[in-house]
Amino acid sequence: MTMDNRESSDRVIDVSSMPPARALGWLAGCAVLSFVVSFVGTDLLGLHHDLYYLLYFTILLAYLAAFVARSGIAWRRVLAQNLGWSVGVGVLVGAAVARQILTQPGTVRPSGAYLAFEVVWRGVVYGVVDALVLFVFPALVALLLLRGDRRGFARKVAFAGLTFVCSLLVVTTYHIGYSEFRGDKLLQPQIGAVLFNLPAMLTGNPVGSVIAHGTAHVTAVLHQYYGGGQGFLPPGLTPGSPSGTRGAAGAPVSAGWLALMAAVVTLGRNRIVH
Repeated sequence: MTMDNRESSDRVIDVSSMPPARALGWLAGCAVLSFVVSFVGTDLLGLHHDLYYLLYFTILLAYLAAFVARSGIAWRRVLAQNLGWSVGVGVLVGAAVARQILTQPGTVRPSGAYLAFEVVWRGVVYGVVDALVLFVFPALVALLLLRGDRRGFARKVAFAGLTFVCSLLVVTTYHIGYSEFRGDKLLQPQIGAVLFNLPAMLTGNPVGSVIAHGTAHVTAVLHQYYGGGQGFLPPGLTPGSPSGTRGAAGAPVSAGWLALMAAVVTLGRNRIVH
């Protein structure tokens, strides 16, 4: 690798359209919104988990889309730099967490088409959306706070520290919304934040965090469907939930949501300028 290639891997990202103070406002808004959605959807409304995820995905993805549109950040350049290193770290973290999950006691799980749906919905989609909210978004905020410049050792350390602090704020507020994390168990997702932020903290690219977290969610769906261990699949379930009528309604509604979102992204992709 030449010197030019090494320097270009950590080039300055254009983030001039959003001042750091405004980026902190978006961070605070995400922290509050994630708590409200998890608390209202699970504690107050008691929604079936599939329908709750639909509510969570829709609201938080809309918020993140608004952030990206207003920040002016060249997110494609962020996700392209040091991509191989980020993916590599993400695969290692994902494998380590998956192995840890598999060493813990498992639970029964649904079967057939509903299990396949849950692997996609509760495993892949939930894992990716959670990663975007809890790890990718905070990394983008950290980059905005540094004006897009993480060149040099001092700025890389500053970026890693800011990424973790921003992520820890959202991770904490979001999980407090779930009753099972109020108390000593809140430490579990906070420790997890250290692991899942490693790809972004080490490389400046949060793509690996999505891979690692998605891997953890899929493994948890297959091995600890009803919860346990570090609680990767809130809200907690009871063994009767998936076979109930609300579960039967949740699957087709959620599948329709996936199809609708795919159509929206396909039709609107040309509007994304960065």
